[in-house]
Amino acid sequence: MNNNELAIYLIGEQIRNQVLMISLENLGFDCTTYTLIISEVILTLVEFEQKTDKLYQRYFELIEKAANETSYLNMDEMLVKWSRNVFNELQDIKLKGLSP
Repeated sequence: MNNNELAIYLIGEQIRNQVLMISLENLGFDCTTYTLIISEVILTLVEFEQKTDKLYQRYFELIEKAANETSYLNMDEMLVKWSRNVFNELQDIKLKGLSP
């Protein structure tokens, strides 16, 4: 498995974790201690040298959007779709920079 494949896999796992956290929070649970902290690893695998707050903010916006469109009924299909979409968006940001 190369770095790109690993990054895509980890993005999918972060989306899966986010879907679970949203579901548990909707049931009234506090899940702040159960979130995955792998964003830095993912951004490193995508070869970002500078990991600014703005980059993290954009990354988490993408993860949140993916999680909101993913349910347990369509999870496998959406994880494939969204992990690649997020990865491609990160590649675009790396090449073109963040838009203001």
